[in-house]
This record gives sequence, C-alpha cells and structure tokens, in this order.
Amino acid sequence: MIDKPSRPEGPLNVQIGEKVSVTLDWQPPEDDGGCEIAGYRIEKLDMEQQTWSQVADTVGDILSYCIQHLLEGHEYFFRVYALNVLGSSDPLQSSEAILVTKPFDVPSAPVGPFEVSNMGDTSLTLGWQEPEADGGAPIVEYLVERRNVGKKAWQKVGTTDSETLQLDVTGLKKNMQYNFRVTASNAVGAGPPLAPEDSITVGKRLTPPSPPTQLTVTDVTSRSVTLQWAPPHNMGGANLTGYIIERQAAGASVWEKVVTLDSSVTLYSISNLKEKSSFFFRVSAENPIGAGDAADTDLVSLKTHATAPSPPTAPLEMRSTGPHSLLVEWGIPESDGGAPLEGYHVAIRDARRTMWIQVGMVGADVTRLQIKDLHEGHTYYVRIFAKNEVGLSEPLESEDAVRVVRPADYLEAETVDGIELDRTPSLSCTTETSSWLREAGMDADISSYSQLALLRRDEYFFRIWYYSQELFK
Repeated sequence: MIDKPSRPEGPLNVQIGEKVSVTLDWQPPEDDGGCEIAGYRIEKLDMEQQTWSQVADTVGDILSYCIQHLLEGHEYFFRVYALNVLGSSDPLQSSEAILVTKPFDVPSAPVGPFEVSNMGDTSLTLGWQEPEADGGAPIVEYLVERRNVGKKAWQKVGTTDSETLQLDVTGLKKNMQYNFRVTASNAVGAGPPLAPEDSITVGKRLTPPSPPTQLTVTDVTSRSVTLQWAPPHNMGGANLTGYIIERQAAGASVWEKVVTLDSSVTLYSISNLKEKSSFFFRVSAENPIGAGDAADTDLVSLKTHATAPSPPTAPLEMRSTGPHSLLVEWGIPESDGGAPLEGYHVAIRDARRTMWIQVGMVGADVTRLQIKDLHEGHTYYVRIFAKNEVGLSEPLESEDAVRVVRPADYLEAETVDGIELDRTPSLSCTTETSSWLREAGMDADISSYSQLALLRRDEYFFRIWYYSQELFK
C-alpha cells in the first residue's frame, strides 16, 4: 500500500555561510511510503513576519540546500518535507531560531597616532599600528594616501603588505603641509581609515613634546584624586593630539595607564580608587610623533575613614504653594563624611500609601526645592537624603504630613514668554505607579535574584513571569 513518506531524519543541520546565507543538511526518511522519494520541500520562517514561506522544491535524492538572500540581523526557523506521489511528510524543523549574520566584516581602522621618522626636505617615513580588529579575515594590505592641507582630493602614495606597518613617502615639497590617511583591507573590503586632522609639515624636524607644566593635585578624597596641569612649553613642532594619565601604586614598579584625554582637557578626576591607598601619578603630552616625557606628582595618599554623610539638618520645613505643589527647605548636614557632598535625593509619600516615590536628585548647593505635579487635597510626607561618593545618609523625614491646598492668596505663577519668574529649583513628581519596569531576564534554571541599586527604606513591588517561546508550526 502506498502512503506519504515519514519525515526526513534529523537533526536539521544549519550552517551560516557567506553573503547572509545558510546551508541546510538532513537525512532521508526511514519510510518512503512504498514509493520513491520525489524530492524535498524547504520552507523558512522570518521571526519578524511570523509566517512560513516556501523557499524551493528539490528533485531526487538531494540532501543539502543553500538558502541565499536572507536579511542580515533577522532570526529564522527552517523546515524540510519529504515528497512522494501522494504528498508531503511531516516537517523536520530546526530546533531553535537562527540569527543570520555576516561571518566576516571589514577591519577596523589602523591604530594611531602616526609615527613620523627619517624626515627630509622632500620625504619622510610614515608608521602606524595594526587595527584592533581584522573583521574575522586576515588583513591583506594597507593603502596610504595624502592630500595638501585645504584640498579635498586624496592621492594614493602607495601600499604595503599586512606585515609592513610603515611606508617611505617621497616626492613631497619642503615646508608644505600634508594630511595622511591609512586604510586596512581584507578579503571583504577596505575598512575605515586612520585619518588624523593634524597635518605634517615636510622638512620640519618633529620631536615628542616636553612634559606638561604646573601639574598639581587640586583635590583628594577617600576614592578619588583630581589633577590639573598646563600645556608643555615645547609642542615638538606639531599640534598636541592628547594627554596620557598614568598611576603607580606605592611600592609597585609598573605604571598603569588611566586614560587618554583630548588635548583641550587639562583637568581630570581619577575616581573609583581604593580607599586608604597611595599612588604616584604622571601626565605626558602626545603629538603625531608620540608621547613625550611625563610630569610626575609626589606620593598622593587618599583620605581615610570616609563615610556616608550625616542626615540633612532639621527642621524639614514644608508648606503648600499651590493646588499641586509643595515648597521644601532643609539645612546642610553637620558632616560630609570626609568626602564632598554630591547632592540630595528627594523622596515623597502620599499619606494614604505605604510606598515612597523617589522624586529625583538636586545638587549640593540646593536646600530649597519645589515639588510639583502633586494631587490637590492629598497629604504628603517628604524625606531628604544627603549623598557623597561613599553613599546616602540616613534620611531627614518630615514628622507631620502636609496637605496640598490652594492658598487663599494664591496667584498663578507669573511668566514671561512661558518661563516662570520664580527661580526656585523644582522637581516634578507623580505618586501613581501605573507602569512596571523590566528588571532582568534569566535562564529557566535560576531561582533567585539580587537587586542592589535600591533606595534605602523605600518600598517596592516585584513580580516574576515565566516565559517560554512557542515554536511556530
């Protein structure tokens, strides 16, 4: 008796190929239904469209098929049917969605700055470093181009192989300024160029810059050090490209790079340092030739025993200033905890509710604040936290709730061109929690979760969803 065949034997192997394509492989069915298998039908499902579409019908005993012209970045399911004269089998389907991506990409830009050496009246040697990423395929060559400053057209200077990271540039004009760029290429194509804006003057003997001047430590806390400096006296014959800050722990012999800054930056705070540690710091200037000698600091010891600040100073004064607003005033903390105050966190609670709502944060210079968008006729409690780099203080909390009412002498805020004349800082608040925020997604075998970034003494609701992705049939 002739019947439809059984489904092809799996698994359905899916291999991502070049040019956003995939190749499917499968095995013939165990039962051909009593007659010869005529071929196979291949279908795909784009997860964004949610519909199956036929890709092709093969003929004969072909057990592999390449699907081309897929959309990069899209997820697909695939399935294969066996066919005979009576019809099609049940499908053999891929077990999970396949994300289609290009297996290779162009390389990233070569790494600068340019290294200029062997400077002559009409020639120089230009050097660079290999790209941080080769795009997944070996680099085959570097292309070097130049243009006169002020011109738009780039001219090819020459190429080098993947192992050669410098090129002798000849045929230049003395005292002429040029821009250069270098591009790396692999089998996919050319990547973005290394193309500094700084020009190079031919015949001008360039050197690394001298050390920055007037390096000083302007502030030290328990977790940070702030440095300030001035540009070097000698730029080395070229414009600066940046500054490099390094640190060395007391007793260590190795310098660690902290950051590279733009040449316009001469003030920087180094944060997230270990409390009670001691460091040397140094700053060096950099031009297209390279980094010069560094200016060093003496040993800097971070302040010890920094703690969270004390609470803002009572009384916490509150009064209604309109049908939807409160004016809140407080005093600065008696102690900043050994680290500068960063500001104040403000929270509010409707007296009919148990949940505190975080209104926002204001700067350390603000101790008088309007809280807007409240409900007329409701009563509210307020609390204020002081914050430094260590954390939040205990709160200063209002003892009695204040009702939001329209004062007898209330006038709408006077405005000019839509801007209120009352310059008191303000924050907008809503005490309605009408939307949930997604917190995290976890694997199905995880049964616990820790959330650390919560406001002290706040109240929160949590809910957990179990999610499974249905395979489309």
